[in-house]
Amino acid sequence: MSNKSRIHSFHPEAYGDLKAAVRSLLHAAGGEARAAELCRVSKSTLSEYGNPRYPDRHIPVDVALDLERATGDMAVTGHMATEHNAILLQLPPDEGGEEPWIDHLTRIGKEAGDVFHRTGEYLADDGIIDEREAQVLLRELDELLSATAAMRAVVRRRLPE
Repeated sequence: MSNKSRIHSFHPEAYGDLKAAVRSLLHAAGGEARAAELCRVSKSTLSEYGNPRYPDRHIPVDVALDLERATGDMAVTGHMATEHNAILLQLPPDEGGEEPWIDHLTRIGKEAGDVFHRTGEYLADDGIIDEREAQVLLRELDELLSATAAMRAVVRRRLPE
């Protein structure tokens, strides 16, 4: 998809606020005009949702969901999770074949081992985890969560509706 959005050039990024999350989502959709084709509101209304000069205009939940589903970018939902001191972990889709149970266990064990190994390595030299090390460790933890989430999705499918 060609992304011709100029949203970011008009508003300085203020990471961590809802307006910035909306701008990110509109950018992922290809700009306000393309986003308006994907939801029930106009281009100008979408622009107001991402514009800090309209502090009382916020994106409705159904519009955010429509745009997030269309783009695969969960910027607004991710922002909401962060505001609640939670993490957003996208579960794998329900379709397709399933990996054997042992593959799930092996992957979880490998990823957990990576977390233990990295943490031990980083603490061994000076007893702290610095900013650079934290970035790598966070990636390792995300991989562990992803592996666990994949197995969780398979286990959940075993439950009655």
